[in-house]
Amino acid sequence: MKILSIILFLFHLLIAQNVDLEVISPCDDPLIKLASNKGIKAVPVKNILKYKRLLKACEKEGRVEDVKQILAKDWHRDFQRSKVMASWTSTHAMCVFVSFAYYFAGKILAVKPESS
Repeated sequence: MKILSIILFLFHLLIAQNVDLEVISPCDDPLIKLASNKGIKAVPVKNILKYKRLLKACEKEGRVEDVKQILAKDWHRDFQRSKVMASWTSTHAMCVFVSFAYYFAGKILAVKPESS
C-alpha cells in the first residue's frame, strides 16, 4: 500500500507539471501591443524596464521594423497633440501680456486722492 501511494504521488507530480513547449515571441507581449496601440506613455511606470528589455529582444529576433514602427507612431501621436498646445500657449502668453500691461498702466495713470 505504501509503494502504491508513493507511485500515485509521483505519477501525480509528473502529470501536474504542465510544461509549455510553445515559444512566445517577445514582440507578441501585451506590453508591446499596449505601446503600439495607445503609445509608450500608456506603459505603466513599474513595467518600463520590462518594456525596454522586450524591445531589445524583439530587435534581436529580427523584427527591427516593428520596433521602428512603434516609435514612429508614438512620435506622430505626440506631434499631433503638440499642435493643440502650441496655439494655446500663444493665447496664454497674450492674456498674460495684456494683464501686465493693464496693471502697469493702472499704476502709472492712477491718481492719488487729494486730502482735505
